[in-house]
Amino acid sequence: MLDKLKEIYKRLKLKRTLKKLKEIIKYSNTTIFLSSFFIDVRDPLKLQKRKYVEIGNDSMLGCKLIFEKQTGCIEIGDRSYVGEGTNIISINSVKIGNDVTIAWGCTIYDHNSHSVYWRERKNDTLQCIKDYQKTGNFIENKNWSNVKSSPIKICDKVWIGFDCVILKGVTIGEGAVVGARSVVTKDVQPYTVVAGNPAKVVKTLEEGR
Repeated sequence: MLDKLKEIYKRLKLKRTLKKLKEIIKYSNTTIFLSSFFIDVRDPLKLQKRKYVEIGNDSMLGCKLIFEKQTGCIEIGDRSYVGEGTNIISINSVKIGNDVTIAWGCTIYDHNSHSVYWRERKNDTLQCIKDYQKTGNFIENKNWSNVKSSPIKICDKVWIGFDCVILKGVTIGEGAVVGARSVVTKDVQPYTVVAGNPAKVVKTLEEGR
């Protein structure tokens, strides 16, 4: 009984979230949102008047979409599934095609979050603390000028296994498979299977099967 009440509460919370953010999300009436689905807009006051999320027909989503800047954009095509516990984090662009399956626990991240150089990131944590104490939004005044970002594209018919990490600038070609717990740092060719950290080709698939 308690589990059922928790599920009802989650669904009511989801409905309120979708209603609140209706100006930034476009989706079909055939889209299914699992109770774990959530959109996290870190600074809603700076949002532009446009669609940040576009979802096609007959897709099922249990993921979390996170926008850390007003420049982010996430597109998900038709008949695609993104599992629970998967985070898609955008300040640039993440495009997911049709007939894509993304398992649970994945992280898809179109930017570095911090500079690789110590001198350029040394004040990041102190700024987070200051912002959090003042407004509750710990990246309100984050310095993004030293953070690199590049679009991510996941083409049609891709399957990404659980706990994978997809990093900025990556294109995963049509029909490719990414093995569980892989870290993808470079483009994946169509109809190949990649696995490992960093992900490497382990098999070539027959196109059309």
